[in-house]
Amino acid sequence: MENKKKILVVSFQSLTEESGAGMARLGYYLSDVLYKRGLLKDFVVFSKGKHTTSFPSSPVSRWSRYMLFALNKMQNKLHFTSQHNFRFIQEKLFDFFCAHKINSSISTLLVTQPFLPRTFKKAKSLGVKIIFIPANPEENYIYKLLAEEKQKRHVDGVDAYTFDDRINFFNKAIKYVDTVLCIHPTVYTSYQNATSVKAEIVKMIGHVKPDLHAAIIENNPSEKIFRVGYIAHTVLLKGLQYLLEAWNDIMNTNKEAGNMQLCIAGGIDATMQGIINRDFSSVKNVEYAGHINSVDGFLTDKHLFVVPSLVDAGPYTALEAAYHSIPIIITENCGSAELLSRGESGCKVIPIKDANAIKENILWAFNNREAARKMGASAKHNLETYDMNELIVNIADYLQKKQEA
Repeated sequence: MENKKKILVVSFQSLTEESGAGMARLGYYLSDVLYKRGLLKDFVVFSKGKHTTSFPSSPVSRWSRYMLFALNKMQNKLHFTSQHNFRFIQEKLFDFFCAHKINSSISTLLVTQPFLPRTFKKAKSLGVKIIFIPANPEENYIYKLLAEEKQKRHVDGVDAYTFDDRINFFNKAIKYVDTVLCIHPTVYTSYQNATSVKAEIVKMIGHVKPDLHAAIIENNPSEKIFRVGYIAHTVLLKGLQYLLEAWNDIMNTNKEAGNMQLCIAGGIDATMQGIINRDFSSVKNVEYAGHINSVDGFLTDKHLFVVPSLVDAGPYTALEAAYHSIPIIITENCGSAELLSRGESGCKVIPIKDANAIKENILWAFNNREAARKMGASAKHNLETYDMNELIVNIADYLQKKQEA
């Protein structure tokens, strides 16, 4: 096996002490399994620092860690470019250096982000198969969804998902991909329906669980005030506008509204803040907590958690709420809904852009406390009994079969 061509695993994110950030977490565990089977060439990430792994791993460049540090310093102090272009600059740099990692010793390139046209082109010239595991639904699908929402809310401006240069970069790269391996239902559907994607689309449903604290979590919220939680770095795609619409309706029509509190945590981007200031500034019983130091601390007194995203491949916040035995309202376009709704469902799955469905389910949880508590217990059960290793092994088996074919 040592003399045979092997698999190169690539993640745009960086390694952390525990495993990896974002989709690098999937790449980390998958690389470990592939290495034990004698299939791994290397696990390439943007930045590695001093972290060591039991398998071959390396930064995309020996200078990448310092480049990222310098770029972030410049952006934080000088704000030399927009945030969406800043992300795009990093993606282009990663692609430039990643292309140098491609050589004739590789049979398969497995990536967790698609913005790699230079890398993909070189891989194809060497006959390397390209397999892509997306973290998000297909980029043109997101572009259209967000453009429609901006039109509806009468806002404009460019962000990472509606930045034409970045979308063109994606479309240039995706044409080289041989297989898109989808681990979330919405991701699979969006790629299956994408007319511009010619790759083989494979469904392999599974979930990347976050690192959750081993401590036993006690969630004993007061019965006096019914607290509904929401956590995100909020952009338009997170759907907070629909939660606020639902909450405003509840405040104006429910006689017990005074006993209810909506708690919103996390940063809010300028576009969404403008919508809040314009349309929802007078909504009652809303607390904006801003950045929080502890998700566990925020969740301790919550009766219900809402994830109203228009699209969100696998929101960790929903899983963190489940770990606290909190019942969840989540849209069908969120990958975590598939895990939490298994068996005795731990969540209410609703359509996207449906403020009325959010309202009805908040009121259901408010008026049915015991049933909601049982739902929260089911959410925790579904999370804790799910074995992420099953997904890792399934992907490794798939890759090994591809290697042996």
